[in-house]
Amino acid sequence: MNLRANLGKVLSILAAIAAVAVVSISIWLNPPSENRARALDQKRLDGLKRTQSAICDYFKSHHALPADLKALDSDRNQPIQASWHDPETQQPLEYTVTGQDTYRLCATFDRSSDWQNSDDYGFKKHSAGRDCFDYTATRDKD
Repeated sequence: MNLRANLGKVLSILAAIAAVAVVSISIWLNPPSENRARALDQKRLDGLKRTQSAICDYFKSHHALPADLKALDSDRNQPIQASWHDPETQQPLEYTVTGQDTYRLCATFDRSSDWQNSDDYGFKKHSAGRDCFDYTATRDKD
């Protein structure tokens, strides 16, 4: 009976050690801070996409670029302000009109992108820190 009790204790200890090892390895391979940084960067990418789309819609309507991002909110009668602000710092994206139909959007990312190819908007491939994307607005796309 004593042998069985000792064997049970040993197996319980081994199971606990294995569980701690699995959790430790999981955290080491995929740290929560890295997951948080990825999630925030994805929100930044989504905000850039929505902002870029709103700028294009504005350009189609007004045949001019908005003077600032606040104009996008009043133009749509529905605020997209959450899209053009950083999800962590709440600071607005950098928006600069660079020509009659060209503009630049900048955001600050926590980490460099993992992706090898960019999406249709060109936002997925980015560096850690401040990164900018240049665009030309067109009237002919519907």
